[in-house]
Order: sequence, then structure tokens, then C-alpha cells
Amino acid sequence: MSKMSGTPATPISDASSSFDPVVFWIQNKSSIQVIAGLFASGLAFYGFSEWNTARKFAAAAETYAVAKTPEQLSAFIGSNADIPLAGNAALLLSEKLRTEKKFDESIKTLRSFLSKSPTHPLAGAAYLGIAANLEQLGKTEEAVAAYRNLVTTDLRGFATPVAWLRIARLLKVQGKNEEAKAAYESLQAQFPKSVFASDALLEAQELIPKTAEIPAPAIVPQEPLPATPTSEPKP
Repeated sequence: MSKMSGTPATPISDASSSFDPVVFWIQNKSSIQVIAGLFASGLAFYGFSEWNTARKFAAAAETYAVAKTPEQLSAFIGSNADIPLAGNAALLLSEKLRTEKKFDESIKTLRSFLSKSPTHPLAGAAYLGIAANLEQLGKTEEAVAAYRNLVTTDLRGFATPVAWLRIARLLKVQGKNEEAKAAYESLQAQFPKSVFASDALLEAQELIPKTAEIPAPAIVPQEPLPATPTSEPKP
């Protein structure tokens, strides 16, 4: 029985293993064109949006620069409520109202600002303004509560050490020395390098009761002793 002589098989090239960009273009030309068109449209829209935003901010900045009266500031806030500069205008408006002793209107302006922009960089200043207005109205308890709201919601904010100092001073005036001392200590612990920490240290020392001075013993004048009679020698 004769052995079958095997002829080595000729390797077959795998056409799918090589990438032909021309073939790929022909097969996917329509899809590529659609994707490229969408990308170009998106890029153009983004560029236009950024340009339009910058133009709007520039126009708002010019309007804000010339807004001086409460009426002008109110109009600016109403037409630019969606940009950060409206917060600056609200703070400026509230300050003008407070100067005119319109404390309730000033508080209303600040609360409206905070309700619309609670994360605004100047939100801490708005909380301070509300509390300061409450102080002016003689509402000490509400002012302390407003300051405490600030120190609990913005632990490391720029306005927080001021709020701690105001809390301590108001409590001190009320005679609540232990609570005032705790507020001073909180300020010093959280903001040891703040310029307000030194004020807190000095004012806290005033709460330490002074040692009562021991009166010096009274000096009782002594009466002179009667002279001892001298004995004369008898004659």
C-alpha cells in the first residue's frame, strides 16, 4: 500500500486583517460626513455661545458701573439675575438701603439674593448684612441666630470670623459670659491667624473675673503708756 504524498497547502491571505482606508471611506462615506457635519455644527454653536455670553457680561458690566441709585440697582438685578454680577448689585443695594435706615427692605434684598444664588462667592457677606440689619432693628436674638447660621453653613468662609466676633460681643452685652467665652474660643481655634483672633483674645480676657483685692489691715493708733513714776531716794 503506497503512501500518499501530501502537497503543502498554500497559505491563504486574510484580507480582513489589513486596513484599507480607501475601502473604509467608500463603505462609510455617508456616516463620516454626517458625524463631521455634527461636530462642526457643535463647535460653531459653542463658539457662538461663548461669544454671546462674553458680550452679555461686558454689556452688564457697563450697566453696573453706572448704576448708582437704588432704582437703577433694582432694575439691573431684575434684568441680570442669571449672572454673578447681580449678587454684587444686591449687596450694594442693601448697603444703600441700610444707609437710608430702610433695614427691612435691605434684609428683603439680601434674602432674595441668597434664595437665588446660595453658592455665590459673596453669600457670606449677605448673611453678615442680614444680621447687621437685625442688630440695627434691636432684634438681638434674631441677629445672633443669623450669625450662627453663617458660622454653621460656611465653616471656613471669609465672613465667618467676623460672625463669631459679633456673636461673642452680643452675648457679652447680654451678660452671657460663658457663651461669649465659647464664641471667642471658637474664633481663635478656627482662625488662629486671623486679625480677629487677637481681638477675641483681648476681649475674652475681660470676661475673667478679677481677683478681689484684700484690704490692708487697719492701723489702730496706740495710746501712749502712762509714764512710770520714778522713785526718789528717801532722806
